[in-house]
Formats: sequence, structure tokens, C-alpha cells
Amino acid sequence: MVRPGRICPGFHRLSRRGRVFLYLFIFCVILCAIFTGAFLIAGLVKSNLGTLIDDAADGRSGLALLGHAYDIDLPSRQVQISWLIMGCGSFAATRGTYRSKQCGRLNRAVDLYFDGSSAPNGSYDPETSLLREDDTGDEFYVQAMVEVQTQHLLEVTAWYGQDQQYAYPFDTYVLDTYVQALDPATNASIPTLFMRIADATDNLEPTLRRDRGVHTASPVVGSSTAAHGVQYSFGRTVLSQLFVMVLFIVNWLLTAVVAYIAVSAFDGVPLAEGVLMLPVSVILTIPALRALWVDAPAFGLLLDSCGTFLQMVIVSLASIYLVVNIGLRRQKTATSHVALAPHPDADEHVHVVDKEDEKASDARAPLLPSYQ
Repeated sequence: MVRPGRICPGFHRLSRRGRVFLYLFIFCVILCAIFTGAFLIAGLVKSNLGTLIDDAADGRSGLALLGHAYDIDLPSRQVQISWLIMGCGSFAATRGTYRSKQCGRLNRAVDLYFDGSSAPNGSYDPETSLLREDDTGDEFYVQAMVEVQTQHLLEVTAWYGQDQQYAYPFDTYVLDTYVQALDPATNASIPTLFMRIADATDNLEPTLRRDRGVHTASPVVGSSTAAHGVQYSFGRTVLSQLFVMVLFIVNWLLTAVVAYIAVSAFDGVPLAEGVLMLPVSVILTIPALRALWVDAPAFGLLLDSCGTFLQMVIVSLASIYLVVNIGLRRQKTATSHVALAPHPDADEHVHVVDKEDEKASDARAPLLPSYQ
């Protein structure tokens, strides 16, 4: 086995603290690289829209809608989606949208009616929507010409008698919508193959539940009752859930440290006065880490009931106990020092008594005979 000192001659000259810091730095770099690579690879797999489109089309011909949810307002339960209008099979004027082999620009005009609207939410006409360059004749892509933007309502439900956001970061929201695609000239129905939401936004990831052809009992517009419905659920991304739970665990670890210090003081373990700074800093750190939760709703969630609230109570009570304990100990120590200290008047009295004893002893001493 090759030792680090042989690879780097100056490695063995580092102190123990320096080597530990170096190992910790290398570990953090490797951990960051692993997490970054994993999430990038997962994103690349999900961003392969060409495969998603071709799998949904499955060799059929008709209209297709590819959605991008670009704004989700959870307090208002609304989501705004930009739907890209495409044609697949014999309905495609071009191929290669997002590298799809089956779908591209739609080759006919269409009016789109969402969620029972009596007026079209968007229209598309290949004669006016598809632009070409003057010199080369190549397509000049303008997204606003081939898309329609809509606003939808999310289902309003309860979660065990609480608001849906109470389950954060494991809260989910459901979107139900349907579209009628009609020929503007004849009001005839144009077959719709699928509706797909492609990517996550606002740290909410869409998951397809249902994608079905539907019909109404009576025509909303014209004489057609055919439509296409889709149901999606939006949940927090794995990355945001991971962030929140890691911070939640860190807060409990800080609380456990403060509780351990308080228990040690209760058992009589001597503690320095500087230890009081830790509970105070933890009291400020817990709400600061709570504020870092990704798109977290206001205080009062399930994680607050079993986390932030209890943590603040435990740390506050432990801090009060430590302050009182160390304060009483200081007072007791000061009192004991005063009791044990010698009194200055006592020393003076002792010296006076000693001098008087010496005089008395001198008076009682026999006189020596004189031989003169």
C-alpha cells in the first residue's frame, strides 16, 4: 500500500490537525462531486423529451401538447402552464421537436378550449405561426407562436383534517384538466393523443396519474363532445426533501447536545461559564436553520410540531437550568471562600498575645548569680 507521504513528500510534515483538516476537505469534495453527479445524471435522464414524446405518441397520428409548468402558487392553489402545440404522424408538418422522431410542428389550424371554456384559450395556424428565413428558407422558431399559456386550479383537499401544506415536505397537490381541440373552420374535433408536463418547477415535480380520452354529455362548443383529460400530482423534489430532513436532523442533534450539557450539570459535572454560550447560540441557530427549508410554508407544520417547537422548548429550559445552576454554584463557591479565609484581626491578636507571654516568661525566669 502506498503511503500518502510517498506521494506527497511534504505530507508527513503536516501536523495531526492539518492532516485531519486535509482528509475532511477531500471527503467534502468527493461528497459534493457524488451528489452533483447523481442529480445531474438524474436530470439528464428526465430531460430526454424526445423519448418521452415518442413513447407517448406510440406511432399514432394526432395533436399532442407538451407542457412546462413555470409557476405554481400553492397558497392560491393555482398553476400556470405553457403548452407546446405539436402534431404527430400524419399531423406533423416537420419532425424533430426535442429530437422526436415522430412529432413536430402541427400541419393544420386548431382552436384549444381548456376546462369547459366557451372561448378558445389559444389558437394555432401553420400559415401564420410557422416562420421561415428569407435567404435560406429554414424555420425561424418563435415559441410564443406555437404555444398556449393557461392557468389551472389545483384540487383543494384536507390532509387528516389539516391543510395540505401541513405535511411539508411530503405534501402533494393534484391537477385535473381537459382540453377540446376543434378545427376553427368546421368545429370538428381533432384527435388529441396526449398531454404531458415535462419538467419540475418551484421544487415541485409532476407525476402523471391519468391521461385519457374523455367526452362531455353535451357539446360545449360546436357539436363535438370529444376531449382529452389528464391528471397530475405535484410533490416536492427529492433534493428539496433531502435538504429539509437533513436540516431537521441537525436541529435535533444541536438540541441533544444542549440537553446532554444540562444533564451533566445536574449530575454535578463541573462546567465552565463559557458553556452558557452554546445554548444561547443554539436558540438562535434553530430558527435560522428552519428558515433554510426549501419553500417552506409558515410556522405550524407537522415538522414544527415534532421538531422546531419541541427543540426550542427543550433548549430554552436547559438554558434556564444551566444559568441558575452555574449562578448558584458561583455564589456557593464565593461564600465558602469567605468562610475559609483568615481574619486579619485574629493575626494581630495572636501577635499581641505572643508578646505578652514572652514578657511574662522573662519575668518568671531566675536571675543568674553575679560573680563580681
